[in-house]
Amino acid sequence: MPYPVPTYKQYASNAVFAVQLSLWAMLFLGDAIFEALKVPKPEIVTSAQGNKMMSFMGVWLVGNMVSAQLLNTGAFEIQHGDQLVWSSLEMQRLPNMADLVQAFAKTGVEFLQKTEV
Repeated sequence: MPYPVPTYKQYASNAVFAVQLSLWAMLFLGDAIFEALKVPKPEIVTSAQGNKMMSFMGVWLVGNMVSAQLLNTGAFEIQHGDQLVWSSLEMQRLPNMADLVQAFAKTGVEFLQKTEV
């Protein structure tokens, strides 16, 4: 069962990606950009360019975390064949092991008991 993300969150996620691309462009092309605009290069850009790999990874990590959070629907479902066994949206929580065993037992799945050797 698909759970679509609200449109405003999709647009916000796209905006986060655009900001990521802008920051990467500033990181790698900052000298040319600020020269073309005839403005002095900010100290933070100079500092970021001094450690490009760390800056690139930081922008990537933070941007992807924000984007993933925006696109998260909270849907967690387990199906057995065509039958819905568990839906976190219906139950308003994640299942524990007892919930899963009980839910699968309703669908006819039997679990073997662990035997001592």
